Amino acid sequence: MFCPCGCGANLILVAGDKNLREQHFRIKDGSSNLDCKVIMEGKISVDSKIVLKCWLDDKIGAADIESRVAIHAVDDINRKYEFTFLSKEKKIALSYCRDRVNLSEEKLTILEDNSKGIHIIYVVDSSNGGSCGQYPEGLMKIQDRQGYCLLLTLGEESYNDAELDTVFYAQDIDDLWKEMTVASGNLKGFAITPNGEVLFNGSDIAVSVAEARREFEQNLEMEKARRIVLEKQRVEHEKEALAEERRLQEEREKLFLEVENERRRQHEEIVKRRREIEEKHRLEEEKRQEDIRRREEDFKHNMEANFLQQETQVRDGEGNRWIKCDYCGKIAKENEFVSYGGKGHINLGICKECSANNPAVKDRMETQTKEIKKKYDPYV
Repeated sequence: MFCPCGCGANLILVAGDKNLREQHFRIKDGSSNLDCKVIMEGKISVDSKIVLKCWLDDKIGAADIESRVAIHAVDDINRKYEFTFLSKEKKIALSYCRDRVNLSEEKLTILEDNSKGIHIIYVVDSSNGGSCGQYPEGLMKIQDRQGYCLLLTLGEESYNDAELDTVFYAQDIDDLWKEMTVASGNLKGFAITPNGEVLFNGSDIAVSVAEARREFEQNLEMEKARRIVLEKQRVEHEKEALAEERRLQEEREKLFLEVENERRRQHEEIVKRRREIEEKHRLEEEKRQEDIRRREEDFKHNMEANFLQQETQVRDGEGNRWIKCDYCGKIAKENEFVSYGGKGHINLGICKECSANNPAVKDRMETQTKEIKKKYDPYV
């Protein structure tokens, strides 16, 4: 394998054979005298390592700090993974990762299992922070081992300006992953104990994280309890609202029934009064008709004497004129006669039945007609 810049240098693999990147290759010593131009590592990664080297020099005061120490330098495992920095004297190592996609479970496990009592400090670039509610898979691999994550932020490429955040990740009550910041400040404010424990302003980060986690869990339990209370209140409120709605519905139904019953009662009362009025009118009409019938009968019974005279009209109490038929003797009202009246003949006439069926009436009418014609016709 040769360098991709074209210098012709021979490359060797200095890492495992999985998920290979360009930083996993190095130029073999003495393989080329040419000036190699290939960029093996990004500027942020290089500057971050410089800052972290200054931090280790400042905080652990070891003269044997080496960079890019392969794991086989402290153990006999034949793997190519390496520590970013290592002090064998202090038994403190630092592993820096620019991109969390490079935080393979295999690498971290090998470093952890084969470090022979060396305390490892894991640092990740701050661009990998934040959870957005999602599970931070790469950072959780570090948190499972270290108990928290250290996120480095550069500041003008200077150790004095670099910032470090201590965070841990946990799920909230809605199962969203939250990034909880425990300590945040200038990198120089973070110290390292002889045992490799990280301190901030004199406080053990691990202790601070444990307290923050307990507080987070307490708040989580409080929030769960609060939501349980709210849920109970909501359920109770719904029950009360449902009961109130049922009560109002029952009242509406009761009121409807009362209104309907009152309407029916009023309707029945109206029908009853109408029937009473109709019955009263019927009885009054029957009485009136009976009175009329009785008066007519009385009138008929007493009117024979009235027809003996032919000087005044015979009328009843209601003003109806009565006539007596000359032929059949029928006594009836004037509308049942075809002719009546005349001198000495005021209350006598010919009824319709006799006019239609009695031959004597017909003969009489013919005789009268002839006399009238004779009286007015000079040729008769």
